[in-house]
Amino acid sequence: MRNVLRYFCLVLILTVLFSACAGLQTQVTVDHSRKKVRTVSMKASNFNFEPNNILTYRGDTIKFEVENIGSSEHNFTIADPTGNVLQSVDIPAGKTVNIAVNFSETGIYHFHCDEFLHSFFGMKGQIEVAEKK
Repeated sequence: MRNVLRYFCLVLILTVLFSACAGLQTQVTVDHSRKKVRTVSMKASNFNFEPNNILTYRGDTIKFEVENIGSSEHNFTIADPTGNVLQSVDIPAGKTVNIAVNFSETGIYHFHCDEFLHSFFGMKGQIEVAEKK
């Protein structure tokens, strides 16, 4: 019994360590065609947003279409470069929500799921907002 408990603890610790190391995906640039509002389709699954690394430009408004393909409720919380929360929206399992955000400042905007331990396990990302060229 003691060996089983040790093995379980070891597996649990390794899972937490490897999950916490989940990093950013390849950066995706928002389509800058002539549309006034740009759309980013995003999938929320168990401990992951895809894409989770986005580049856009100051002044852009992005409509995030976040589809929860996971089996539990998730959340999309986005904060400006100073850490002030801009929006926080719950996403029920199997549903899609639309969140429009205007990026008025350059910098890194962070987003995450605020469900218990979800961001710890890697359910987070960033949006880099640069000056238009």
